[in-house]
Amino acid sequence: MGNFVRLVGTLAVIAAIASFGLSAVYNATHEITEQYKAEEQESARREVLPDAGSAVFEMIETETRLQGKPFVYYAAYADEAKSEPIGWTFTAYGKGYSSTIETIVGVVPDGSISGVKIVFQQETPGLGAKVMEVASSNTLWAMLSGNAVDESGARPWFQVQFDEASGTDLVVVKSESEEGILAITGATISSDAVTGSVREGLEHLLSVVGGGSPEGEDGEDAA
Repeated sequence: MGNFVRLVGTLAVIAAIASFGLSAVYNATHEITEQYKAEEQESARREVLPDAGSAVFEMIETETRLQGKPFVYYAAYADEAKSEPIGWTFTAYGKGYSSTIETIVGVVPDGSISGVKIVFQQETPGLGAKVMEVASSNTLWAMLSGNAVDESGARPWFQVQFDEASGTDLVVVKSESEEGILAITGATISSDAVTGSVREGLEHLLSVVGGGSPEGEDGEDAA
């Protein structure tokens, strides 16, 4: 009996120490992780809007909901005067095959998309994860011969398709002969998730900034 009590006591102490250690590590790294995420999203917002390198962003919270989440967007201004916005950004959330795909979307005043950047996904490698794939134009021979083109700044081909798109362009197609967003082969669910969430978000944003009252499955009257 005494051995059993000592064993239980030892395990309890070990569990307490492990719990304390994990808590300490979380507290030490949580702030750094959150700061890194905020910086990454800030960088993405500037990337998806043209001429936004020195823009001033203002976060705007609305009383509406979209895709099950409170709708928040950022207005971008050329300077601190904040006279007229040069564009807006928002985050779209689309349910993919194995994860919720998060996409930051840039929109310019004419209502078209200036760019998108997927900032989170955990889709199937080789299939849905290709939403992040950069298509290389370099051949094996070019790489071996030292004539490969520098593609360090290249963007994922799937995401490039959204540039200058309007709401009516945001439909998934399966052939290059059709007009729309070309689906990733074998990953229609992931393609639909990104495209559908971006389309819904764009429509919602334009209703909000245009003074309308967006309504829908998750919508409420705009403030």
